[in-house]
Amino acid sequence: MFTGIVENQGLVVKKEERGGQVRFGFRFQKKEKGLKIGDSIAVSGVCLTAVCVRPDGFEVDVVRQTLEATTLGELEIGGRVNLEKSLRIGDGLGGHFVTGHIDGRGTIVKIEKRKKNTTLFLTAAKDIITLLADKGSVACDGISLTVQKVWGKVFQIAVIPHTLQVTTLGFKRAGSEVNLEVDIVARYLQKCFAKERSRTTFSSRTILRELLQQGVEWKKDLS
Repeated sequence: MFTGIVENQGLVVKKEERGGQVRFGFRFQKKEKGLKIGDSIAVSGVCLTAVCVRPDGFEVDVVRQTLEATTLGELEIGGRVNLEKSLRIGDGLGGHFVTGHIDGRGTIVKIEKRKKNTTLFLTAAKDIITLLADKGSVACDGISLTVQKVWGKVFQIAVIPHTLQVTTLGFKRAGSEVNLEVDIVARYLQKCFAKERSRTTFSSRTILRELLQQGVEWKKDLS
């Protein structure tokens, strides 16, 4: 579990094919302590397991499905990623609950630079858009951000200068893709409502079937 508060950045220093998966090596932008082999770490929002740890960086193995479903497959040597270690008991909760399980990709279609903040306009698949709400939360490349507005297939978010400075969003341009994870609360609410609708539909069909059966029996009695 993560919070979407990016703690560090990593520089890709290794990309090696290994039997259907890829071994990535990252070098920390700033010194990092406490990461051990077997620990979970969010890499641009994707929850991965550290398989090798050095003082200046770490390595992870990424399976083909994750490479295809996220932007990690497009990473090359010299690329940058956002990093966040998993939560530990007693850690502060500065963002929102983030699982590291990506729902899909989003594409930045427009960037507006304003006096204080920068506004990003992104498109995403319908199943992601339907789970976003004005003033709700979304994790974008592992960064906890607030959705300002949603319309059609587009949503917009405002990014303060500090976030642009300490994350990879400062390097993004129109056309860049990002990993998106919707708020876990929204995901569970959708599932609960879907089950409720299913039960309601089932009940309605059952009642209709019973009424039709009764109608057949009444017709027999009258004849």
